[in-house]
Amino acid sequence: MDVVDEISDLLQTYGNRDKIVSLTSYILKLWGATSKRQNLLTASAKLASARAALRLFDDAAALKNLANYGLGKQDGPFWGALGVSNGLFTLAYLQAEKIVFLLDSGVLVLDEERDYKVRTAHKLFWTLYALIGFIRSIRALHLSAQTLKIPNRPKCAQARFTQATLTSTKLLLDVIHAVSWLPRGWLWGSSLKTTQVAGVATLSAVLGLVIHYNGKRLVAR
Repeated sequence: MDVVDEISDLLQTYGNRDKIVSLTSYILKLWGATSKRQNLLTASAKLASARAALRLFDDAAALKNLANYGLGKQDGPFWGALGVSNGLFTLAYLQAEKIVFLLDSGVLVLDEERDYKVRTAHKLFWTLYALIGFIRSIRALHLSAQTLKIPNRPKCAQARFTQATLTSTKLLLDVIHAVSWLPRGWLWGSSLKTTQVAGVATLSAVLGLVIHYNGKRLVAR
């Protein structure tokens, strides 16, 4: 029953449920790509579509996070500007995703050139907010590493450093994944094999769960 209770608790919130759906989708994609089974790739695509549909309603949460952060004065001019930019790019990505949804469903019809620009902008906004998130995580990793050098450091210092390391690693994988969806000629956009993209995304999803449970242990302390 403990396992069932743990799974039930994990699936209670939207964010945690998305982690599970994401991991399942990417595992199916990796499995399908390596075994050349189209049915697994189709199942993966359907789960990805379900996640995308739910993201259509993420605006309120993104706006709340941006409002709570404010102008980022508490982090100084450089890091504050990055924090605000991260929120703005997240919102831009969500709006672009709505347009892509309308295009995919046939509600909105654009000519080929505009369709291409919208879809490219969608992936570009995703890449930008993932990149900024990674850069900001490096700062958190540096600060946690500095804490380890303090003679009377907190007991949880090592655990926080581990958490920061895991977070930066995951966000780096997210950047690699996001860029891979950009058009060919944009860094490594459209240059990775499906198995490589799925492998990167799967590892990122696994780390997402590891970070979640490591964070729970930190809170317990």
